[in-house]
Amino acid sequence: MISNVVLVLAGCLLATSCVRLDASPVASELHRISLRQTFSCLNDSGCNPSNLTGYSVPNGVKCVNKVCVCSGSCFTFDKVTSRCGYSTCGWYGPNTTVCTAYAPKSQLTAFLLSFFVMPTGAANFYIGQNGLGGAQLALFLLTFIISYVSCCIKMCAKGSSNEGGKAIFGILSCGTGLISLLIGLIFLAWWIADLVIFANNQRTTGNGCPLTSDL
Repeated sequence: MISNVVLVLAGCLLATSCVRLDASPVASELHRISLRQTFSCLNDSGCNPSNLTGYSVPNGVKCVNKVCVCSGSCFTFDKVTSRCGYSTCGWYGPNTTVCTAYAPKSQLTAFLLSFFVMPTGAANFYIGQNGLGGAQLALFLLTFIISYVSCCIKMCAKGSSNEGGKAIFGILSCGTGLISLLIGLIFLAWWIADLVIFANNQRTTGNGCPLTSDL
């Protein structure tokens, strides 16, 4: 049993470390955008939104390998022009060169919620990923139900005077124990994966906006 847990941990750490090394925001964005690129930029200013021509290049606008990479809360890739356009996640002031995020969600808060109360789905509910949060909470409640049923089965087994009944209750108790162990391993793997994802700021809010990098 211990060896199985060690193998699961090793697999989780290997998988999440691969995500950390290979799935950086710039690399994944370059791969995604290059598939539909219709414009090749020569410098950062060539990626500026059309109404920012003549202004200094914002921090979230880059030209990387002739591809416009748009990041942060204020800019997103425009499929029509293949340049950067304004995002619905923030407001950019060209005169102040300040990007202000709309109702930003904190990377640090999400990480801490995931670390301490991950089974409740609090971190994902906080950033608006209600599907993931609901799945974690449902699995958490299922664990309680199975534990309650297992406890009832053990009590019935102790109170039964029939040997055949005790054997049946013993089998049921063993089955619920294995299910509880399986759910525990799923929670462990999910917990490690979420921690790595939030630590590297790889998850967006429910409306696709990036988390504030404050970790």
